Amino acid sequence: MSGWHDPWNGAARKRHHDDGRIEGFDGLEGLDGLDGDAGAWSTPDPEPGAPLPPFRPSLSLQRTRFAIDLPDASTATVDVDHLSGRASLYRDDRHVRTSDMPVRFPLGPDGIEVAASRYGMQRIHLISADGSQRRLDPAPGTPEHRRAQLSRRHPGVGRALAASAVIVLTVNLILLAPQLLELVTHLPLWADRFIPFVSPVALPTWANTALTITAGLAGTERALTFRHHRLLDAETEGIGS
Repeated sequence: MSGWHDPWNGAARKRHHDDGRIEGFDGLEGLDGLDGDAGAWSTPDPEPGAPLPPFRPSLSLQRTRFAIDLPDASTATVDVDHLSGRASLYRDDRHVRTSDMPVRFPLGPDGIEVAASRYGMQRIHLISADGSQRRLDPAPGTPEHRRAQLSRRHPGVGRALAASAVIVLTVNLILLAPQLLELVTHLPLWADRFIPFVSPVALPTWANTALTITAGLAGTERALTFRHHRLLDAETEGIGS
Protein backbone atom coordinates (compact mmCIF):
# COMPACT_ATOMS: atom_id res chain seq x y z
CA MET A 1 0.00 0.00 0.00
CA SER A 2 1.42 3.32 -1.01
CA GLY A 3 2.64 5.47 1.85
CA TRP A 4 2.26 2.71 4.46
CA HIS A 5 4.75 2.99 7.31
CA ASP A 6 5.40 -0.43 8.83
CA PRO A 7 6.16 0.04 12.55
CA TRP A 8 7.63 -3.47 12.70
CA ASN A 9 10.45 -2.80 10.23
CA GLY A 10 14.04 -1.76 10.85
CA ALA A 11 14.95 0.07 14.04
CA ALA A 12 11.37 -0.04 15.26
CA ARG A 13 11.63 -3.77 16.03
CA LYS A 14 12.36 -4.06 19.76
CA ARG A 15 11.97 -6.38 22.75
CA HIS A 16 9.11 -8.85 23.17
CA HIS A 17 7.69 -9.60 26.61
CA ASP A 18 6.73 -13.11 27.65
CA ASP A 19 3.04 -12.26 27.15
CA GLY A 20 3.70 -11.02 23.60
CA ARG A 21 3.60 -7.32 24.44
CA ILE A 22 6.22 -5.22 22.64
CA GLU A 23 8.15 -2.21 23.90
CA GLY A 24 9.94 0.56 22.08
CA PHE A 25 8.13 0.87 18.76
CA ASP A 26 8.95 4.21 17.14
CA GLY A 27 5.74 6.13 16.60
CA LEU A 28 3.58 3.73 18.63
CA GLU A 29 4.14 4.99 22.15
CA GLY A 30 1.06 6.48 23.74
CA LEU A 31 -1.34 4.24 21.85
CA ASP A 32 -2.14 1.94 24.75
CA GLY A 33 -5.51 3.28 25.89
CA LEU A 34 -6.69 6.63 27.19
CA ASP A 35 -3.95 8.07 29.39
CA GLY A 36 -3.32 4.74 31.05
CA ASP A 37 -6.52 4.58 33.10
CA ALA A 38 -9.03 3.40 30.53
CA GLY A 39 -8.88 -0.15 31.82
CA ALA A 40 -11.16 0.83 34.66
CA TRP A 41 -13.94 1.35 32.10
CA SER A 42 -13.36 -1.90 30.21
CA THR A 43 -14.50 -5.45 30.85
CA PRO A 44 -12.07 -7.83 32.62
CA ASP A 45 -9.81 -10.03 30.50
CA PRO A 46 -11.49 -13.29 29.41
CA GLU A 47 -10.51 -16.50 31.15
CA PRO A 48 -8.30 -18.93 29.18
CA GLY A 49 -10.55 -21.07 27.01
CA ALA A 50 -13.52 -18.72 27.36
CA PRO A 51 -15.79 -18.66 24.28
CA LEU A 52 -15.64 -15.75 21.86
CA PRO A 53 -18.63 -13.52 22.64
CA PRO A 54 -20.86 -12.24 19.84
CA PHE A 55 -19.77 -8.91 18.39
CA ARG A 56 -22.23 -6.17 19.24
CA PRO A 57 -22.30 -3.37 16.64
CA SER A 58 -23.50 -1.01 19.40
CA LEU A 59 -19.95 -1.14 20.78
CA SER A 60 -18.31 -0.24 17.46
CA LEU A 61 -16.86 2.97 18.87
CA GLN A 62 -15.07 0.94 21.54
CA ARG A 63 -14.29 -2.42 19.95
CA THR A 64 -13.46 -4.07 16.67
CA ARG A 65 -12.66 -7.61 15.53
CA PHE A 66 -10.67 -9.41 12.82
CA ALA A 67 -10.25 -13.05 11.79
CA ILE A 68 -8.15 -15.22 9.51
CA ASP A 69 -8.01 -18.90 8.52
CA LEU A 70 -4.69 -20.49 9.44
CA PRO A 71 -2.78 -23.15 7.46
CA ASP A 72 -3.76 -25.85 10.00
CA ALA A 73 -7.47 -25.23 9.23
CA SER A 74 -8.08 -23.42 12.52
CA THR A 75 -9.32 -19.84 12.72
CA ALA A 76 -7.57 -17.04 14.60
CA THR A 77 -9.68 -14.10 15.78
CA VAL A 78 -8.38 -10.89 17.33
CA ASP A 79 -10.81 -8.85 19.42
CA VAL A 80 -9.60 -5.27 19.96
CA ASP A 81 -10.71 -3.04 22.83
CA HIS A 82 -9.75 0.49 21.80
CA LEU A 83 -10.85 1.92 25.14
CA SER A 84 -8.34 -0.10 27.16
CA GLY A 85 -5.71 -0.42 24.40
CA ARG A 86 -5.76 -4.23 24.70
CA ALA A 87 -6.21 -7.04 22.19
CA SER A 88 -7.41 -10.61 22.78
CA LEU A 89 -6.47 -13.60 20.66
CA TYR A 90 -8.99 -16.41 20.14
CA ARG A 91 -8.35 -19.65 18.31
CA ASP A 92 -11.37 -21.54 17.03
CA ASP A 93 -13.50 -19.15 19.12
CA ARG A 94 -11.66 -19.96 22.36
CA HIS A 95 -9.64 -17.37 24.26
CA VAL A 96 -5.87 -17.81 24.20
CA ARG A 97 -4.42 -14.61 25.65
CA THR A 98 -4.92 -10.86 26.10
CA SER A 99 -2.21 -8.22 25.97
CA ASP A 100 -1.59 -4.50 25.68
CA MET A 101 -1.04 -3.20 22.16
CA PRO A 102 1.20 -3.16 20.22
CA VAL A 103 1.58 -6.92 20.50
CA ARG A 104 2.74 -9.92 18.52
CA PHE A 105 0.68 -13.03 19.27
CA PRO A 106 2.76 -16.17 18.57
CA LEU A 107 1.09 -18.91 16.53
CA GLY A 108 3.78 -21.57 16.30
CA PRO A 109 6.31 -20.33 13.72
CA ASP A 110 3.90 -17.59 12.65
CA GLY A 111 2.50 -14.62 14.53
CA ILE A 112 -0.17 -11.93 14.42
CA GLU A 113 1.00 -8.34 14.90
CA VAL A 114 -1.52 -5.87 16.28
CA ALA A 115 -1.17 -2.10 16.69
CA ALA A 116 -3.83 0.58 16.98
CA SER A 117 -4.11 4.35 17.09
CA ARG A 118 -6.93 6.27 18.70
CA TYR A 119 -8.70 6.35 15.33
CA GLY A 120 -8.51 2.67 14.45
CA MET A 121 -6.10 -0.06 13.49
CA GLN A 122 -2.60 0.67 12.28
CA ARG A 123 -1.68 -2.96 11.83
CA ILE A 124 -3.46 -6.33 12.06
CA HIS A 125 -1.38 -8.81 10.04
CA LEU A 126 -0.49 -12.49 10.08
CA ILE A 127 3.28 -12.83 9.63
CA SER A 128 4.31 -16.23 8.31
CA ALA A 129 7.61 -17.93 9.07
CA ASP A 130 8.81 -17.15 5.54
CA GLY A 131 8.22 -13.43 6.11
CA SER A 132 5.05 -13.11 4.02
CA GLN A 133 2.25 -10.97 5.43
CA ARG A 134 -1.52 -11.12 5.18
CA ARG A 135 -3.97 -8.71 6.75
CA LEU A 136 -6.78 -10.19 8.80
CA ASP A 137 -10.35 -9.74 7.55
CA PRO A 138 -12.72 -7.43 9.44
CA ALA A 139 -15.53 -9.32 11.17
CA PRO A 140 -19.12 -8.59 10.04
CA GLY A 141 -20.63 -5.69 11.92
CA THR A 142 -17.34 -3.93 12.60
CA PRO A 143 -16.71 -0.39 11.32
CA GLU A 144 -13.94 -1.67 9.04
CA HIS A 145 -16.28 -4.28 7.53
CA ARG A 146 -19.03 -1.72 6.93
CA ARG A 147 -16.54 0.69 5.32
CA ALA A 148 -15.27 -2.08 3.03
CA GLN A 149 -18.86 -2.93 2.06
CA LEU A 150 -19.48 0.71 1.16
CA SER A 151 -16.51 0.70 -1.21
CA ARG A 152 -17.64 -2.57 -2.81
CA ARG A 153 -21.23 -1.44 -3.31
CA HIS A 154 -20.49 2.19 -4.15
CA PRO A 155 -16.86 2.43 -5.33
CA GLY A 156 -17.26 6.03 -6.42
CA VAL A 157 -18.41 7.07 -2.94
CA GLY A 158 -15.56 5.14 -1.38
CA ARG A 159 -12.97 6.85 -3.56
CA ALA A 160 -14.52 10.25 -2.85
CA LEU A 161 -14.32 9.68 0.91
CA ALA A 162 -10.70 8.59 0.65
CA ALA A 163 -9.76 11.61 -1.47
CA SER A 164 -11.65 13.97 0.85
CA ALA A 165 -9.73 12.65 3.85
CA VAL A 166 -6.41 13.38 2.09
CA ILE A 167 -7.56 16.90 1.18
CA VAL A 168 -8.76 17.62 4.72
CA LEU A 169 -5.50 16.47 6.31
CA THR A 170 -3.41 18.37 3.78
CA VAL A 171 -5.34 21.60 4.41
CA ASN A 172 -5.06 21.04 8.16
CA LEU A 173 -1.30 20.63 7.91
CA ILE A 174 -0.99 23.84 5.91
CA LEU A 175 -3.19 25.88 8.26
CA LEU A 176 -2.50 24.40 11.68
CA ALA A 177 1.21 23.57 11.46
CA PRO A 178 2.40 27.22 11.39
CA GLN A 179 0.16 28.06 14.35
CA LEU A 180 1.45 25.11 16.35
CA LEU A 181 5.02 26.06 15.50
CA GLU A 182 4.39 29.61 16.75
CA LEU A 183 2.92 28.25 19.98
CA VAL A 184 5.91 25.97 20.58
CA THR A 185 8.53 28.63 19.81
CA HIS A 186 6.93 31.02 22.30
CA LEU A 187 7.47 28.59 25.14
CA PRO A 188 10.16 29.81 27.59
CA LEU A 189 12.50 26.93 26.77
CA TRP A 190 12.66 28.08 23.13
CA ALA A 191 11.99 31.81 23.46
CA ASP A 192 14.89 32.29 25.89
CA ARG A 193 17.36 30.96 23.30
CA PHE A 194 15.95 31.67 19.85
CA ILE A 195 13.73 34.18 18.10
CA PRO A 196 10.10 32.95 18.29
CA PHE A 197 8.38 32.11 15.03
CA VAL A 198 5.41 34.26 14.01
CA SER A 199 2.79 32.35 12.05
CA PRO A 200 1.50 33.94 8.84
CA VAL A 201 -1.81 32.18 9.58
CA ALA A 202 -4.01 33.34 12.45
CA LEU A 203 -7.42 31.72 12.63
CA PRO A 204 -10.14 32.28 15.24
CA THR A 205 -10.71 29.62 17.88
CA TRP A 206 -13.89 28.32 16.25
CA ALA A 207 -12.06 27.76 12.96
CA ASN A 208 -9.20 25.88 14.62
CA THR A 209 -11.74 23.77 16.50
CA ALA A 210 -13.53 22.94 13.25
CA LEU A 211 -10.24 21.99 11.61
CA THR A 212 -9.38 19.71 14.53
CA ILE A 213 -12.76 17.97 14.35
CA THR A 214 -12.53 17.45 10.59
CA ALA A 215 -8.99 16.12 11.00
CA GLY A 216 -10.32 13.57 13.48
CA LEU A 217 -13.01 12.46 11.04
CA ALA A 218 -10.45 12.21 8.25
CA GLY A 219 -8.15 10.21 10.49
CA THR A 220 -10.98 7.80 11.27
CA GLU A 221 -11.74 7.36 7.56
CA ARG A 222 -8.12 6.54 6.81
CA ALA A 223 -7.87 4.14 9.74
CA LEU A 224 -10.99 2.27 8.62
CA THR A 225 -9.42 1.75 5.19
CA PHE A 226 -5.96 0.89 6.59
CA ARG A 227 -4.27 3.91 5.05
CA HIS A 228 -1.38 5.53 6.84
CA HIS A 229 1.29 8.02 5.86
CA ARG A 230 4.01 9.19 8.22
CA LEU A 231 3.59 12.89 7.35
CA LEU A 232 -0.04 13.10 6.33
CA ASP A 233 -1.33 11.29 9.42
CA ALA A 234 1.12 12.88 11.84
CA GLU A 235 -1.45 15.51 12.80
CA THR A 236 -4.16 13.06 13.83
CA GLU A 237 -1.62 11.03 15.78
CA GLY A 238 -0.67 14.22 17.57
CA ILE A 239 -4.31 15.01 18.32
CA GLY A 240 -4.73 11.58 19.85
CA SER A 241 -1.67 11.83 22.13
